[in-house]
Amino acid sequence: MPIDYTFETFNDLGLPQPLNADVAASMVKHSGLTSADVVFAAGGGTDAERHALTWLLATYVPQPYKKATNHQILPLTATSVGQVVLAYDANRRATATLVGRGLPAGLEPPYREPAQLTQWLKDTYALAGITGQWTGEQLVKLHTALGLVPEADRPALRGVLIQRVAALQSHDGHDKGKFSYERGPWAGSLGTLKLADAIFAEDGIGFYGGLTSRACLPSVRGILHEVGHAVESASCRTEARNNAAWVVESTGGRQYRASEHVPDNLVTEAIQLDTDNEALGKLGTGLPNAAARAEFETLCDTIEKIQSWITSAENGTFQQEGVFSEVKSHLAQALTLNIWQTYRQEIVRWCDAQIREARWRTKFVTPRGNNITPCLRDFVQFVHDGGVGTNLTPYAQTSYGELFAEAYSFWLADPDAVERHDRRLRQYFDKAAYRVGD
Repeated sequence: MPIDYTFETFNDLGLPQPLNADVAASMVKHSGLTSADVVFAAGGGTDAERHALTWLLATYVPQPYKKATNHQILPLTATSVGQVVLAYDANRRATATLVGRGLPAGLEPPYREPAQLTQWLKDTYALAGITGQWTGEQLVKLHTALGLVPEADRPALRGVLIQRVAALQSHDGHDKGKFSYERGPWAGSLGTLKLADAIFAEDGIGFYGGLTSRACLPSVRGILHEVGHAVESASCRTEARNNAAWVVESTGGRQYRASEHVPDNLVTEAIQLDTDNEALGKLGTGLPNAAARAEFETLCDTIEKIQSWITSAENGTFQQEGVFSEVKSHLAQALTLNIWQTYRQEIVRWCDAQIREARWRTKFVTPRGNNITPCLRDFVQFVHDGGVGTNLTPYAQTSYGELFAEAYSFWLADPDAVERHDRRLRQYFDKAAYRVGD
């Protein structure tokens, strides 16, 4: 079954004054509930809180009536709010459970000053940066979300740029947050995680967890959803970025740190075959003997063949890794004269780059040309083989990638909710079965 609770944007009616046992009982009678119980899971409550919870339970009865559970932030007094679970069963029996007072508390940050906390987050998670306009409260929520990410998954955040934006223009449902990255074997960036105003808009309305796990703000779970995309794509992004760093360094460029962006223009230049055909033509004139001329012809034929492969790749047809290994082996035997050394070294370098690209495509591109990571491929197989329900949430049903991100975020925010959906899905994450392709 789907996640078995939600939260609603209720009309803010305000608590009536005065609010006593008689007022609360009258509202219960008017609501049609057969019983209305109050539980103080957060510790002993006051009479005023009990009256408020009873009144709220009767006020927000689902219309039309249905079995439902809501995790709401609701007023307890004129000046305080609480984390309240409103549960309505099929027989019109209802229970209000106070699981916490105030808003759900985040993880205590090492610094409260925004600039210090920003720098700490960048250093701790090796982020490329944190940009945009952040309030101190929003940074604490970001700190809380990232702090819930298991230690073994945190390398997925390395080199990611986190951007705070006002809004996201999206046609795929990502209007609150979006993790994106360039899909290709030479991507020099490790991705961008954008968070819009909308991701924080529900933090005063509802919460996740709270009964058997720590209550979690909607913004925290939303951030964890995007982190889930980063975790799923980590091996793909990391290998592409390492390719980009290697190919730039192979042309004499500087070394790049593991979390550092490699400029696209340098990568584009470095993956080209750099052979001066005019200079090569001059070398080919006046060669001393037939053996030298034969080596020259071999070199020219190889360059011509490579140019045909480059043209084919531009049209979407790529060579297998073994083709480039054969070229390297052939040139090592066929070109013995020092006059060809510069060309031989450049062709070998270019072949090594093509081998890296071929390996990347073997791992991360399907025969039909679609991108998929080993993590997602394994997850899809797990769901198919086990008949695991894809209806964890409505959004989870839009794609397997979104199912993974939703499951990952709920596993961290409210693991028991994932278990109630399907025990096997929780076990999949508990056992870290998703950590493949590293």
